[in-house]
Amino acid sequence: MSALLLAVIFLLVGNLFATGADVFVKNWADASGIYQYLFLRQCLLAACLYPLFRRLPQDARVLRRGRLQAFRANLTVIGGACVFVALTELTLATANVLFYASPVLTLLLAAWWFKEPLHKFRLFNIACCFAGVVVALQPDSGGLGILAGLAAALCIACHNLLVRYIPSSTPTIAVMFWGTVLSIPLMAILSVFNWQPFSLPMLYLVVGSAVCVCGYQLCCIVAYRRAEAGAIALAEYSGLVFAALLGWWLFSENIDIWTATGMAMIIFPIFWQTVIEHKRLPKTVPGEVN
Repeated sequence: MSALLLAVIFLLVGNLFATGADVFVKNWADASGIYQYLFLRQCLLAACLYPLFRRLPQDARVLRRGRLQAFRANLTVIGGACVFVALTELTLATANVLFYASPVLTLLLAAWWFKEPLHKFRLFNIACCFAGVVVALQPDSGGLGILAGLAAALCIACHNLLVRYIPSSTPTIAVMFWGTVLSIPLMAILSVFNWQPFSLPMLYLVVGSAVCVCGYQLCCIVAYRRAEAGAIALAEYSGLVFAALLGWWLFSENIDIWTATGMAMIIFPIFWQTVIEHKRLPKTVPGEVN
């Protein structure tokens, strides 16, 4: 299996986890304040990651590019709050329309930061997929929710791409651990202003979303380290399909002819681009990332 195909698979699984986190927020978002929930979630993630982190060699546990990792970690503070607001203001489907602007932003930022080529077929497929998003879910107006969703998309794109600046010798678990721990201090300070009594729904929210976020971050780190962002970012749109299906199943959101058409406009370009990118890989060194 090529590195590209493996990266796409990791992104597909990661986006299923990400949609699962949205479902937990949508179900129990009113159980706590924004930063109380985020603070407790990050503490739980750090506790789960620490035993794995401690098993790494001492050199692998060293914090490298500390300022960069701190900035990347605190994007979680901003992005997490924006996701929370969007999901409480909008339907699950509409919120995900906005979240899935992130592959477009990922493609453009990758071209700017890493000088990745903007091939015509990549641009065409990204445009086709985003058009499919609009056709499938027909987002309604939402004021603050729309702004929050777009801000969340930008944070997601930056968070995923900044991992490329972290030395490749840094193990994935170390990247996840430091990314979690470095976000806790600011979240702790902000959570003081809207702290509420702990409850059972809050426990569901914190534990469920923590598991899903951990799965998403792990998959994204592996994926974006294995292939060019422009070659795999399109697979991020798979989360839209998961959102539509889970929205229909759990929240009785209808899947009509427009939704089905939009899904087709998203799924076909994903497979088409994967085939094209796979053919462009050098044949002499299997699995090598250009």
